[in-house]
Amino acid sequence: MKIVFSILIPLFLIAMGTGIYMAYSRNEGLVEDNYYERSKDFFQSKAIERQLDIAVNPPEKLKRGANEINIRVTSHGKPLEKAALNLFIGNISTTGYDRSMNMKEVSPGNYHTQSAIPFKGIWLVRVDLEKNNLRTSKKWFFDVN
Repeated sequence: MKIVFSILIPLFLIAMGTGIYMAYSRNEGLVEDNYYERSKDFFQSKAIERQLDIAVNPPEKLKRGANEINIRVTSHGKPLEKAALNLFIGNISTTGYDRSMNMKEVSPGNYHTQSAIPFKGIWLVRVDLEKNNLRTSKKWFFDVN
């Protein structure tokens, strides 16, 4: 029994030491700097979003190849005009095809842009909306065949 413990204890200590070293040397930056200041802005923006009753309708469908992307934004059921919308499209398995583009307002509350999707898979679509002191984002996942 002493032999088993004399082997297990050093192995345990080596494993613990290796784990601590790996955690320290490979910091992935998961801790956000200025967390409280940033969260304050986030919660203020969400309160304004709820107060204005902002609704962002996702694109209907995405397909392989060229896509005409239309987003409708409303506030209290009425079109939200003159907002700055930025559209991000990215594949969840690789960052090589991530794209970010500004959307143009083609009619009150209707925003449009074009984007190409080169291959099938799961794609993330995120819309960043800015107007006055409101900054919000909405995101959706699409299975492109």
